[in-house]
Amino acid sequence: MKHRDSIAELSALTEALVDEHRAEEARYRSILEEQPVARRRADGLSWSPVKVVRTGFTMGGRPTVEVEADAGLVGAFRSGSAVQMSSADDKGEAVTYRGIVRSSRGLEAEVVLDGQDLPDQAGHRTWTLDARFDERSFQEMARALSDVLNAGGDGKPSRLATLREVLLGFARPEPSTPEPYTNPNLNTSQCAAVAFALAANEVTTFHGPPGTGKTTTLVQLIKSLVRRGEKVLCSAPSNAAVDLMVERLGAAGVKVARIGHPMRIDPAVVDRSLDRLVEADPDHKQVKLYRRQAEEAAREAEKQFRSFGSEQRAARREAYAEARALRKEANRLEAFLAERVVDGAEVICCTLVGAADRHLSDRKFGTLVLDEAGQALEPAAWIPIRLAERVVLAGDAAQLPPTVKHPAAVKAGLGVSLLEKAIQRDRNVHLLDTQYRMHGDIMAFPNARFYEGRLQAHDSVVNRTLGALPPLTFIDTAGRGWDEERSSPEASTTGRSHASICNPEEGQFTVDRVRELMTDHPDATVGVIAPYRAQVTLLEDLLHAERSASGGRLSIQTVDGFQGQERDIMVIGLTRSNAEGTVGFLSEYRRMNVAMTRARMHLLVIGDSATLGADDFYAGFTQHCETTGAYRSCWEWGMP
Repeated sequence: MKHRDSIAELSALTEALVDEHRAEEARYRSILEEQPVARRRADGLSWSPVKVVRTGFTMGGRPTVEVEADAGLVGAFRSGSAVQMSSADDKGEAVTYRGIVRSSRGLEAEVVLDGQDLPDQAGHRTWTLDARFDERSFQEMARALSDVLNAGGDGKPSRLATLREVLLGFARPEPSTPEPYTNPNLNTSQCAAVAFALAANEVTTFHGPPGTGKTTTLVQLIKSLVRRGEKVLCSAPSNAAVDLMVERLGAAGVKVARIGHPMRIDPAVVDRSLDRLVEADPDHKQVKLYRRQAEEAAREAEKQFRSFGSEQRAARREAYAEARALRKEANRLEAFLAERVVDGAEVICCTLVGAADRHLSDRKFGTLVLDEAGQALEPAAWIPIRLAERVVLAGDAAQLPPTVKHPAAVKAGLGVSLLEKAIQRDRNVHLLDTQYRMHGDIMAFPNARFYEGRLQAHDSVVNRTLGALPPLTFIDTAGRGWDEERSSPEASTTGRSHASICNPEEGQFTVDRVRELMTDHPDATVGVIAPYRAQVTLLEDLLHAERSASGGRLSIQTVDGFQGQERDIMVIGLTRSNAEGTVGFLSEYRRMNVAMTRARMHLLVIGDSATLGADDFYAGFTQHCETTGAYRSCWEWGMP
C-alpha cells in the first residue's frame, strides 16, 4: 500500500494498531467479564478462590506473593504466564494487581508483581487469579508511533524525524564511504555488511537467510562499535532472540546488561540481567537490610491484626508506616544502583517493548541493532528506534512474519515489518550470501523460490550427507485415502473455540519413517514438524517412548517452535489431504521456508500431491523433486 508521505503511512499504521488492540481487548473482556468464574476455571483461565500464603521479594527487589487455590485446573498457569489478582477492598470495591507467574506446582503458584506491593492484610482476603491480556505492549507501541509522528513537528532538528523519513523511503540515506574491513571470523559478504554498517549514517539492513551467520556477523559488528567508543542498544521481538544475543556477546567478552522481567529471561543468561547485576553490587547489602527490616515491621503489624484496642491499632499503623518507609528507601537505593549498572554496560539488550523500561528513558545510543526484525511489528520496532542515532535492521523477510490476529489490521498493513519495507525500498540492503547449514540439494528449492538463486552453500556443507541417505526426499501419499480430520474444538486463551487439523494415517506413516531414520542414524538429531497443533499432539503421543529415550535427540514442534534452530534430519508432515485441494494454513509459504531450511543433511517431506498440486508453491516443489530424483511414492512401502 503506497502512501504519499511518512505521516500518512504511520497514521494508517496507527489505525491498524487500534483495530488489533480493540479486537484483542474485546476477546480478553469476553473472558473476564462475560464468562462466569466457574466457566473460566473449567477452561483453565482462572483459579478461585485463592488465598495468599506468603509475601516477599525477588533478588531484584520485586514484590512477590505465593498463593494457593481451592479450585481450578492444575497446571493452568505456568512460569512466565501473565496474570492478575483481584479482590474486594474494605469498601467492597474491586482492586486488581498484575504480575507474572514465577513458578507453579499443582494449585500453588508464586507471582512476581508488576511493581505494586499487595495491600496490607492481603493474607486475610479472598482473591481470584486470572489469565490476563497484557496491554502494556499496545500502550508502548501507540506511544512510540505518536512520538515518531510528531518528531520534528516543532520545526527543530530531530534525529528521529530523519530516521523516520529514511527508514520509510521518503528520503535518501546520506552517502557514506565504508573503510576496508576484514575479520578472520567472517566471509566476504559478512565483512562488507559490517563495513557499511560502521560507516552508514542512518540505516543499514542485514538480509540474513537461514544459516548465513547473521548472529555471528552482528556480534562482530557490535564488538567493532564498542571498540570505537559507542554505547549499543540490541533489541529483538522475542525474549529467546534477545537471550541468544546476550549469550553470544557475553562469550565474546562484551560487557552486556540484559533488561527485562527475570521470569522471562533464560536461566543461562540470567546472571547478566539487570536485577542480578544490581544484586551483585557491594552496596546492595544495604537494600537487603532495608527489606529485611520492612518484612519484620510488616510481621509485627500482622501480629496486631486481631487486637482491637486503641494502643494495638496505633502500633499497627506505626508498624505498617515503618514498613512502607523502609521499602521506599530500599527502592530508591536500588534504582540508583540500577542506573550505575546501565551506565557501566557497553551493550544493553532488551525486547522491543522492554526498550520502554524506565532505566532507558532519556538515554541515547549510538547504534540500535534490531535483530529478527522480520518478526517485529513495525510499531514495536519504533520503541527502541527512538533511542538511537543509527539503526541496523537484521533478519529475513522470507521467514516468519509478525503475528497479527485481526483481519482488518492485516489488511491495513500491520503485518508488514519494517525490515520487509527496508528490503523493498532498498534501504542499504546487504545480503549475507553464504549459508553454513544445509546440503546444497536442501537449499536449492528455497533458494530459487525466496532468494532469487543468490545463496550459495559453503564448501563445508554443500555435499555433506549422512552416509548414503539422500539429502532431499518427498514422499507422495496421493491415492492412499489418508484424508485429514478436524479435531474437536478447544478453548483458547483468546476466548474463542477453535478446531485444528490432523491426519492419523499420515501421522502413523510419518512415525514409521522417523523410527527408521533414528534406527539407521543413531547419532543424528531429528526434528519433526507438523503445521497444525492437533497433528503435533498426535505425533507426540505416537513417539512418546522414542522422545523419552532420545535424551533430547528427537523433538516435535510446529514451525514456530523450530524458528532459529536446526537438526541433522528434519521430517515435515504436511497433513492436508482433501478433495477440494484446500491447503489452508500451508499457504503461508514463509513458514514452509522456515520448516525446509532447518535441516542440515536430510530433509524428508511427506504430503498428498493431489491436494497440494492445486497450489503453485507446492506444485513447484513436487516438480522440483521429480526433476532432481528426490520424489518417491508412499506405495513403495506397501499397504499397512
